[in-house]
Amino acid sequence: MSSLSLSSRGSFNVLWRWSGDGSDSRREQGRSDSSDWSCPPLPSQVPVEPTGTSNGRNVQGAMEASPLNKISTENPTECGKGKRIRSFFKRVWKAMKSSVCCCCLSSAVDVVEPFSPDPEPSSSASDPSGVKLNDESFESLYNVGEMLGSGGFGSVYKGTRKFDGKKVAIKQLSKTENNRYLYIPGHPKPLVTEVALLLMMRRKPISPLIIQLYEWFEHPGKFTLVMEFPEPCMSLRDYIVRKPILYEPTARFIMRQALLAVQVCIEHGVFHNDIHAENFLLNERTLELKLIDFGCGQLFSSDGYESRTYAGLPYYCPPEVLTEPRFHAVPANVWALGVLLFTMVHVFHPFPNWKQITEAKIPLMYHNLSKKYRDLISQCLARDPTKRPTLEQMSRHRWMR
Repeated sequence: MSSLSLSSRGSFNVLWRWSGDGSDSRREQGRSDSSDWSCPPLPSQVPVEPTGTSNGRNVQGAMEASPLNKISTENPTECGKGKRIRSFFKRVWKAMKSSVCCCCLSSAVDVVEPFSPDPEPSSSASDPSGVKLNDESFESLYNVGEMLGSGGFGSVYKGTRKFDGKKVAIKQLSKTENNRYLYIPGHPKPLVTEVALLLMMRRKPISPLIIQLYEWFEHPGKFTLVMEFPEPCMSLRDYIVRKPILYEPTARFIMRQALLAVQVCIEHGVFHNDIHAENFLLNERTLELKLIDFGCGQLFSSDGYESRTYAGLPYYCPPEVLTEPRFHAVPANVWALGVLLFTMVHVFHPFPNWKQITEAKIPLMYHNLSKKYRDLISQCLARDPTKRPTLEQMSRHRWMR
């Protein structure tokens, strides 16, 4: 039986580890999740017109302000005729309104559009995600199986797509006040972070090194993401633990893929912000990697980020996050990849606490390791971020080749 791993900000005895939101609250373990599987339509579906307010205007108020409903200024002799005309137009307006609402409701319930990397944005959504609710779409498309794991804000289930039997991973993210939303091109309204970044990664060229989002739904209290289900696979962390001796050629093959996955993210305008062994799924037979869990991510910015916004695993935190007001994506990624490489070969973290991270004093390495490996580790784990190599320089290092 294949095993999977779900990354999270804690430690859970689960088969698959993923996490949800990237806020500090992710450090808490064992968050409960909802079992309600009512679902909304896809972003490309026709939304239901809200009955309350829309864009700050009351619907009834809009009707009253309509020229059809203004008080007549005609002469008294024409009053009766005017009333009949206004009455006629009111009936027409009411009939048109009823017809449009019925069409919207019917479309939202019965029509399910296929996933599109760049769906047409909804023009009348009242929720920050821009998606209208639908209680039947998800259940009509997917069967939900056993839970694969949970942690932080997320829970992951095994699922099956009904029309072709394709296996999928179904991830639930709870709606909380700590959810972060991002604006991305093509969407006038912000999307919850993980959805936004995975949609960014769907843009061509699509990389097989990145987990793929097939489609997503929104519910009153949570989001549901339907994702790729790589099989067989396990987390890279589990693989490292099971392989107490990981020789340099194997570590090199894995590290090349991890480095390329991070580069692909940057090229797509995405800063993953949580690179570590539990956020890579590994096919044990082929050693192929997939990067998962974009809930901590950010849109890439050359200006850097405030250090308080760092949301990655503490063991992989670069020293500048603890000592400087700002940090930058590429040096932080290089540091995390250096920690990952060290962990793969030594099976323990080089910096197990905050003090050792800020000092950035690399522990003694095994004597049988090559000079090229030692040199790459010392460069990636330099305390000064300006002295670390770029991702391109790291890929051209002698050990990587």
